[in-house]
Amino acid sequence: MHINGKQVGFNKGFNIKPTVKTYTKANKMLVEVLKMSAAANRLDAIKPDNPNYTKFVIESIENEDKLLEDGIKFLTELFKLNEKQIEHLEESIPNTDTLANYLSYVIRRIKGQSDKQIELDDKKEAASQKVKDPKE
Repeated sequence: MHINGKQVGFNKGFNIKPTVKTYTKANKMLVEVLKMSAAANRLDAIKPDNPNYTKFVIESIENEDKLLEDGIKFLTELFKLNEKQIEHLEESIPNTDTLANYLSYVIRRIKGQSDKQIELDDKKEAASQKVKDPKE
């Protein structure tokens, strides 16, 4: 299976063999991404004058750091990256959102979605978000 690498700074993509082990690792990574997303949503809902605000900020930062570390490790093992490629990966990802989005893409590919399916689903999601967004 071919996975595009352009989103994280690689001109060439990666070929991986879909296996139960890969699928299991992808599920574990997905759970971590979802936990980080839930923690970020909870933090957005809490006002700074809330007594638990500092606790949630610390938890959010710790979750973000764990996602970065585990996400890089996941991609390193999946793509069998060498030290130079790992450094390039770390320097090519500007923020946690970019990494989370790329991890989501990789996981969806491992779970059998094609690039075209992912693109269509993302467009549908973006369109539905515009409709739901009360700011616009």
